[in-house]
Amino acid sequence: MVKRKFLLAGLISMAVSVAVHAKEILEITVDDAVEAALTTNVSVKKESISLNQAKREYRHSWNNFLPSVTAGATGATQDSSASTTGQTYSLTGSVNASLSLSASLVQKIKLLKEAYQSGQADYEDTVRDVETTVRKAFYSILYQQQNVESYKANEKSYEKQYEQTKTKKERGLVPELDLLTAEVNLKSAKLDLKNAEKDYYNSVIDFLNEIGLETNPAETEVVFKGTLDDADAFTEKKDEPPTKEKIDELVDNSPSVRSAKSELATAKLNKVYTATSSYLPSLNLSASLSPFEKTYYKDSGETVDSDSWSASVGVSIPLDGLVPGSAKMDSVLEKDDTIKTLELELSDTKKSVRTQVFEKIHDIEISNETIEERKLNMELAKKTYEMTEEAYSRGTKDLLTVQNALDSYRSAQVEWRKEQYNLISYVLDLENLLGLESGSLLKN
Repeated sequence: MVKRKFLLAGLISMAVSVAVHAKEILEITVDDAVEAALTTNVSVKKESISLNQAKREYRHSWNNFLPSVTAGATGATQDSSASTTGQTYSLTGSVNASLSLSASLVQKIKLLKEAYQSGQADYEDTVRDVETTVRKAFYSILYQQQNVESYKANEKSYEKQYEQTKTKKERGLVPELDLLTAEVNLKSAKLDLKNAEKDYYNSVIDFLNEIGLETNPAETEVVFKGTLDDADAFTEKKDEPPTKEKIDELVDNSPSVRSAKSELATAKLNKVYTATSSYLPSLNLSASLSPFEKTYYKDSGETVDSDSWSASVGVSIPLDGLVPGSAKMDSVLEKDDTIKTLELELSDTKKSVRTQVFEKIHDIEISNETIEERKLNMELAKKTYEMTEEAYSRGTKDLLTVQNALDSYRSAQVEWRKEQYNLISYVLDLENLLGLESGSLLKN
């Protein structure tokens, strides 16, 4: 019986050991997360489909110069009292081609080219938006990770305080209330840690789902390889502030302004396309070929073979567009109105982007200074706590003072990390606003 108990215990121990060692470790960097998201993101896939469609239409725009070709065969029978040939049967094969050429075809091809180029830019903008979102979410995970570590350290500190207070209580150096307070603080710290771990776990699951990675947390340990200290690398840069000319150049090439410019260019091309279609003549070409025609005369039993062809060239001139108040003339005038509206919107977009750029730059400057202050405050709070804890162990400080010093230290640490995350977010938003490579300003 004893042997069986030992055997069972051994099997359980082995099973636990295998389960622990069999757990897969998944390491993810911010670039890994971006790559995974770009592979699975629905918005990127949709934009890719739209881009391929615009690319195909532009590259195949030469098909506008291909004639419309049809082939057919016709069988007929004829019998009439006035006919001298009697009942006849005929079979005819034919090929017909037609082509209409106008000056508007050139504008149509330019419109297809503009749509393709705009589609390329839209795809790049979508990719950049996804990258920015994923990078911010990744650094948010790192921030929550730091929170969890802070709560773990908090729990250990309160546990140490509880043990010290318990020893002092046994020696009669502190009242029962101090021990009870230390115990309550320890339990609160444990509960805070559990809540922080729960929030972190949920955030990890949401993040993995966002980038399209399906993992089982029970079987896989996810390790995020990165640091909020990337903010410090940006803070340490001593670049000169951008000049007005440089900012104007960046604003002019920003995604929002680029999109407004593309809309305006498309509207101008549409106006020319509509005008050429409404006012200029078009050339119409057509040809018809019947390579064979067989006719069978029933009365005589004779079969006759023949062939025929025809071709025509025509010019059509639209005149209704010249009539004041006509639908075509109004259509051209509507295009003028659209162009004027888009010009106003382009100007407004430039002003808006410029304002946002200055706001982001200001946020970054303030955050830079705040990080330095928060870091110094954290180091001071840490030193204060360590000295207070040492004094408490010697009996020259009470428990409440130690608790206050610990809370101040943890709070200062969280505020420092939070400001690091804020700076990273501001920088990523500025990159996205200006259409810069995501993460480029954070690189050393």
